[in-house]
Amino acid sequence: MANFEVLNGKTISFIGGGNMARAIIDGLLKAKQDNKLDLCLCVSDNNEDKRHAFASKGVEAVTPDKSPSIISKADVVVLAVKPQVMRQVATTVAPYLTNQLVLSVAAGLSVATLSQMLGDYQQIVRCMPNLPASKGFGASGLFADNASEKDRAMAQAVMQASGMVSWVADEALLHAVTAVAGSAPAYFFYVLEHMIDKAVQMGLERADAQALVVQSMQGAAVLAQDNDPAVLREQVTSKGGTTAAALASLYEHKVGEAFAEAMQACSDRSVELGHMLSQS
Repeated sequence: MANFEVLNGKTISFIGGGNMARAIIDGLLKAKQDNKLDLCLCVSDNNEDKRHAFASKGVEAVTPDKSPSIISKADVVVLAVKPQVMRQVATTVAPYLTNQLVLSVAAGLSVATLSQMLGDYQQIVRCMPNLPASKGFGASGLFADNASEKDRAMAQAVMQASGMVSWVADEALLHAVTAVAGSAPAYFFYVLEHMIDKAVQMGLERADAQALVVQSMQGAAVLAQDNDPAVLREQVTSKGGTTAAALASLYEHKVGEAFAEAMQACSDRSVELGHMLSQS
């Protein structure tokens, strides 16, 4: 169970109002309502339409030149800008950091590199989230080096508002989190695309095909939450049956090995990007 009480009376300010910031903010707004929290949410972003959309939800939205006002009063500052512009953004954030928790959702940017960008600031938690956070089904990996237990609890509550959280003891493991969660929705979307297209070729209407495929994936995910996927696969596979024929084709085309190689490629690229960002 998430302990949202640690966020009661707190102010959380987002630097950057993109898709991930919006997903986390929407989760926090729901947690605020469901748990009757005294929680203030703020965001800075260049885009006027985004600011209006946030303001309509009760979020204080300001232009980047006014971000010092929302940083100074924050308990948590969420850095939600692209890694490539983080160094520039960090120079505008650092002068206003005193005792706030900094939560970074910038992919590939290590705690050490971010700390250096922020003038050796230490109260940092790094997060690797994923897109399903926008629907409350996010899966986030968290890592902290020098953050206090209180800061860790706040970071966990912030991210649990939009999904589940898993802490890693070694920051290098966030590369694996990227491969298994951060980028994973794209793998499933890829599978869905091909299954839907094939179902249409077989004669189904596209809307029906998508509904059937998506519902099947959702059902399989629910079953797999509390059961071993290998056992489930065996349970639905009758010897000589239709499922066995489908799996035999997957085995023949080494689909399992292809997924493993894809995940490794994802992790390797995450490592490369991390090195590039640390040197930029």
